[in-house]
Amino acid sequence: MSLWSRIFGSASFVEKSLDAITRTGDAMFFTNQEKAQYKLDLLKAFEPFKLVQRCIVLLFTIPYIILHSMVIVGCMHGLEWAPIGEMINEAFGYPVLTAVGLYLTGGVWPKKS
Repeated sequence: MSLWSRIFGSASFVEKSLDAITRTGDAMFFTNQEKAQYKLDLLKAFEPFKLVQRCIVLLFTIPYIILHSMVIVGCMHGLEWAPIGEMINEAFGYPVLTAVGLYLTGGVWPKKS
């Protein structure tokens, strides 16, 4: 083995090292196409959680709609149920808004860097 091959290694070692450096440099910077593919892969990873999000949305929205329907029917029959409607909004308004917002926007908000 010559002095140069001892210092710099064999040709295959040098080639492997250069390939590793090139891959590392390439992985440090995202092109627009790589960013788009990353986003698609991320949305694909969120698919199992969509079922859970649907259950959460249904858990809050079904009682919300039923209770408001009862208030509307009661008001149509001359009952004074408007304060009950306000209580329903206070109790269910933000949870329903949050659940629906999470379901509709899950995975599409930009990531803060």
